[in-house]
Amino acid sequence: MKTIQLTQYGKVEIGVQGQEVAMPVAAADEIVIKVAGSSINPVDWKVANGVLKEVLPITLPVTLGWDVAGEVVEVGKDVTQFTRGDRVYGMPEIGKHGAFAEYVAVRAADMAPAPSSIPLSQAAAYPLAAQTAWQALFNAGQLNAGQRVLIHAGAGGVGHLAIQFAKAKGAYVITTTSAKNVDFVKQLGADEVIDYQSQDFAQALEASSVDLVFDTLGGEVQQASVEVIKPQGRLVTIVGIDPKAETLAKTKQVNPEFLFVQSAPADLATIASLIDSGTVEVTIAQTFPLADVPQALALSEAGRVRGKLVIEVNAA
Repeated sequence: MKTIQLTQYGKVEIGVQGQEVAMPVAAADEIVIKVAGSSINPVDWKVANGVLKEVLPITLPVTLGWDVAGEVVEVGKDVTQFTRGDRVYGMPEIGKHGAFAEYVAVRAADMAPAPSSIPLSQAAAYPLAAQTAWQALFNAGQLNAGQRVLIHAGAGGVGHLAIQFAKAKGAYVITTTSAKNVDFVKQLGADEVIDYQSQDFAQALEASSVDLVFDTLGGEVQQASVEVIKPQGRLVTIVGIDPKAETLAKTKQVNPEFLFVQSAPADLATIASLIDSGTVEVTIAQTFPLADVPQALALSEAGRVRGKLVIEVNAA
């Protein structure tokens, strides 16, 4: 079968290549999925360029792509929750073989029934980004109705879903984005938008005025974010806790937490219900065939993508 694999760390155009490999076989706790689609996430190119190799040891070659939606074609002997023909979506284990492939074997416990109202190739845009946003806001962030949340990079793959989740919860949503995306994030439900190109968010907001900051950027942005959080409020980051921000957080009585997304089918089931009810909708910036994964990775790494980049594989 056709796959896109990382064969060596370094530049995407050198290390990420199309490969022919044998069809996967389901282990006892696995299912094999005929991949309708996958999508690009920053973890793909961070793995490829070697940024994560110290914290995420991987045996090369490895098939990239840690989002999947498709149809179950084989079921392991211990799997009871799925049968052949089921439509599923989820996040394969990061660091193991992913879904930039025609078929992928995954742990059944990592998958959930796919949303019924959208094509599977579109459902593939959700799992990693949506679970990241959900877990940051509600597990680590403990966001509740009526609270104020600042979501950085609101037009990005994670950010644009986080805005919709927070609004559905009843929170007051503030977000940062570029001028070209102001109208976009307002349409998603943002109550207050700060154009980071012309405004300093730390000056635009009152000190100690938000309950939660969801940080997807790190560095100086994370440090400045501490200043706008209420005492006993929370800072949740997906890029690591900056040492200066951590020191400042102690002084300000702010609780910082680093989140590395975990596969949670219960979250995926809730997210699927929000999708099917029309409460949440992913924005797909561009769709690529499997062979063009290297170009899609390069586009993602360059930044400024609005929403998600989808890889169509066996899309109906």
